[in-house]
Amino acid sequence: MLPTLKYATQKNYRYILDVHLLPTFGKHRLCDIKRETIQSFLVAKLTGGLAWKTVKEIRGMLGRTLGTAEQWDYLNDNQVRRTKLPRRPLRPAPRPMLMPKDICHLTGNLEEPARSIAVLLVLTGLRVGELLALRWKNVDLTRRTLRVDATVYDGHFDTPKSERSNRVIPVGDEAAAVLQTLRRTEVETGDLVFATRQGQPLSRHNLLRRQLRPVCNKLGLHGITWHSLRHSHATMLDAVGASLGTVQALLGHSTAEITREVYVHAIPDDQRRAVKALESLVFGFNGTQTDSTLSSSKNGDALSN
Repeated sequence: MLPTLKYATQKNYRYILDVHLLPTFGKHRLCDIKRETIQSFLVAKLTGGLAWKTVKEIRGMLGRTLGTAEQWDYLNDNQVRRTKLPRRPLRPAPRPMLMPKDICHLTGNLEEPARSIAVLLVLTGLRVGELLALRWKNVDLTRRTLRVDATVYDGHFDTPKSERSNRVIPVGDEAAAVLQTLRRTEVETGDLVFATRQGQPLSRHNLLRRQLRPVCNKLGLHGITWHSLRHSHATMLDAVGASLGTVQALLGHSTAEITREVYVHAIPDDQRRAVKALESLVFGFNGTQTDSTLSSSKNGDALSN
């Protein structure tokens, strides 16, 4: 079944198979893989130091494998369906995210092409694979739009992640200026916006290791990846009042739940402003007043009454 999947999914599934599933179940007959064995396996993986999300992914992969065997009549009952994931630990620390000032600091220290890539990821919210697969034929600087119809992973081009990911998004003046700078006079419409001298797609991993990560570590911005810039884009859209549907459409998510639960993070300053706005709504005073002045005002009103 692996050849029917996208290249990136194949690579991830092959890793799970080779590292986790085959060493444990590879020599078992399908009918001998019982619920108790699977449940013990999942608990061992979690207690062995793997993240709960990783264990969930391993369970899903094993379930799909045995599900296929069931569909092909190699197995009567998929025992994975009878197992439960170990209890999820407390939610880990929030995903690292860049504030607007961090973004300016970062992009000011990056060299090309990482600088332009980082700026465009923040301003467009594209996945890094979508940006590295972008061709000039899909860039319309007159109408200020980008058409997303491909992604690239390890040099392998494929269709976008989902049907909603195949989309047209607008770009603003700053993003258009970056693209205009990148565009050469002799560019062909089929050329990649970001490419090696041989015209091949750039490696996201090399760019991360050689350019983005060293600068982030130098600036104290630890844990930042290309995907962090997409999260920052979503959060800032929310901060400026974009509707959930608008954010979902721009990011190309298949469901609004993904946008809301995973990609939209609260900016601390926005949280403070929200609390002050709530106080103003309830008590009708501005954030500069203190509790004592509010109390005095109430007492004065009481005396006058």
